[in-house]
Parts: sequence; C-alpha cells; structure tokens
Amino acid sequence: MADKNSTIPKGWRMTTLGEIPESWQITTAEKFCLKVADGTHATPKPVLNGKYLVTSKHIKSGKVDLTSAYLISQDDFNEVNKRSKVDQWDILFSMIGTVGEIAIIDKNPDFAIKNVGLFKCGNEFKAKWLFYFLRGRIGQGEIQQRMNGTTQSYVTLSDLKSFPIIVPSSSDELKAIAAVLSSLDDKIELLREQNKTLEAIAQTIFKEWFV
Repeated sequence: MADKNSTIPKGWRMTTLGEIPESWQITTAEKFCLKVADGTHATPKPVLNGKYLVTSKHIKSGKVDLTSAYLISQDDFNEVNKRSKVDQWDILFSMIGTVGEIAIIDKNPDFAIKNVGLFKCGNEFKAKWLFYFLRGRIGQGEIQQRMNGTTQSYVTLSDLKSFPIIVPSSSDELKAIAAVLSSLDDKIELLREQNKTLEAIAQTIFKEWFV
C-alpha cells in the first residue's frame, strides 16, 4: 500500500487547512489577536455634523470607503467605541451582506463601526499577516464554510473568534513574509495608479485630435 504522505513535500505536514510547514501552527483568531469583537447592532441616528459610522458595505478592496457613510453624534460615537473602538493596525471584516471583505487600518481612524467584525492585532506585521491570510484562498474558503443565512448572508462573532489561522513558527518569519506581501501589494497599487494616469492622458490626446 502506498504511503498516504508520499506526496507531501519534505518538511511539510497535512492539516485540516491543507499542507503547511512542519514548524508552523494553526491557532484561532481569538488567540492570535489581542481581541476579536464586532461593532454596534444598534442604529444611531444620522446627524449633520459628527463622526462617520462604517458598516459592512463600506469595506471595499482592502480599504474603508467613507463615500456613502453617514455621520452620527459624538455621544453615539463614544457609546459605540466602548464596545468596539477601531485603532491603527486593526482588521475590519464585513459580517453581513457581502461577507468576507477585509480592510486593514494603516492610519489612525476616526469612525465607529456597525455590524463589522474587528480583529485587534496590536502591531503592523500581525495585522498584515492576518489581512493577507483572510484574503487568500484558504482564508476565503474558511469564510465560505461559516456563512449563514438564506435571504442575507452573515457570519457570527463566535465564528470570527474561533476562525482558524495558520501562523509561522517565529515572529521574524511572520514579519519577513508580511513585508514581502505588502511590498508586492504596493507595487501592484502603483501600477494601477500609473495605468489610470496613462488612460487619462490617452483620453485627453484622443479628444484633442479627434473631437
């Protein structure tokens, strides 16, 4: 009989999340993070002047889009933040509707959250590791398995706390991998911006020549 592990590369092992290096571990988000929480479930009233309230629909392409977010009073803002204050190097997770959108908070934020998962990582490299893991094939697959609902999809706070995460054996290894992934992301974003600039130049030239 053939060895079931014969196809696994040397130095790797099979886990519930697939093949990982032998020295790496699988933990939960609750153990990896300083805290896992979610935003308010109440609906604070909109005001003309105040602080932004971010919901799941405002998490897009790895960032928070405040374009369509409304403002809430300072009192409501303070009340929401007792439960789920967002800080730099936190990860936000869309819990309802379009589930599984991830945003990394790389600057000091000034908004509150509603029905949004909050992973408090505590530092840049842990935040980046979790960000790329959740957006990756394994992370997105695990998210799909935890989705509930028929008319509207959602995941629970309990699901987020127990979410499995693959972690390198050392913090130095985690930092190195996170730094490489972040550098690649920056280069991709730069190329996108360059493409937008080139498209704008092409449109201008076209109008000058043919319109």
